[in-house]
Amino acid sequence: MVLKLNHKKLGLISFFILLLTVPVLSINSKAQTTQSLYLNRVGFCDIEVGYDVQVEDDYAYVTNNDGLMIIDVSNPSNPEKIGEILSGGAIGVAVESNLAYIASVSNGIIIADISNPTHPEQVVQYSGGAYKIAVSGSYAFVGYFNGGFKILNISDPTDPVLVGEYSDTRCDAIEIKDNFVYYANAEVGLRVINVSDPNTPQLIATVSQTGGANDIYITDDLLFLACWGAGIRVIDISNPTSPLSLDSYDDNDGGEELGLIEKDSLLYVADNYGVEIFNVSNPTSIVEIAERTSSVSAAHDIDVDDEYIYVAQGGGLLILELSTTPESGNSDFLLYLIILLVVVAVVAVISSVVYFKIFRPRKGMKEET
Repeated sequence: MVLKLNHKKLGLISFFILLLTVPVLSINSKAQTTQSLYLNRVGFCDIEVGYDVQVEDDYAYVTNNDGLMIIDVSNPSNPEKIGEILSGGAIGVAVESNLAYIASVSNGIIIADISNPTHPEQVVQYSGGAYKIAVSGSYAFVGYFNGGFKILNISDPTDPVLVGEYSDTRCDAIEIKDNFVYYANAEVGLRVINVSDPNTPQLIATVSQTGGANDIYITDDLLFLACWGAGIRVIDISNPTSPLSLDSYDDNDGGEELGLIEKDSLLYVADNYGVEIFNVSNPTSIVEIAERTSSVSAAHDIDVDDEYIYVAQGGGLLILELSTTPESGNSDFLLYLIILLVVVAVVAVISSVVYFKIFRPRKGMKEET
């Protein structure tokens, strides 16, 4: 059988080969447009594990199994640990002015002077085995994993004084707004406690459908609640005696929402399996806009500043940034450009071989005859 090709057939061959590249290129196009925002890795500091994180100025204060680690994040691509308070088994931390209040499960509350972050100094220890802590004015509200919470007067930080306590089965998170403590007990949900008289805290509400309550963030009259295995709850607390549920989100993957924080109508969530961001400009209808699971391992807590996202996780402190361009954007573009160029080159070679080896010799043979 004699192969007969002309320029039209060569064109069809070239077109067919180019057509084969369309699915490959379209896959990349789809990958770029499945979401509008991306969480890109910036830097990482290895401190074995991170439980709680609070960022102030150029420093991240992260608790771990040894105590409080102080990390210089002025260069976010290369964060460095510069100081530590070895309190053992630290879970929660609250930083106020030049003091760090550390909740240690083995050694209670440690108050440390951090005015010199490279050489922090312990000021005092209040024994008891603490889990979480919130500070408001002259009071520290200390939660206990196997109990409720205690109220300490810290007007003299060198001499904390117990003024009141609330008994319960456990405390997973604690925050204070005005004269009310919002208190997470994963077994029963979110509780609201009146502490206008700190000597006698009074339970005034338990919010329904908040089982698994694990972390709390309050902004204005909105409370965002992370629920272990049950997603996120948005609650109106303008009337603390009657909290109103506005919206909920459950990603249906058994997610273990462990930490969250809101800034500029974006809610940042540390899910044990990754990091998620939600648009909460309409608190009655929150929408997920970005997610990252790669390089995220057991995310426990999260904090943000004007530029970066700080995740306390298994391994240490992960720093991310929100971007409209994915991390692999440049490399993907080069990869597909190379593929396209290779295809064009192959088409050109095939066309040349066919023309000079088949079409041109046969044309010459016809002319001779």
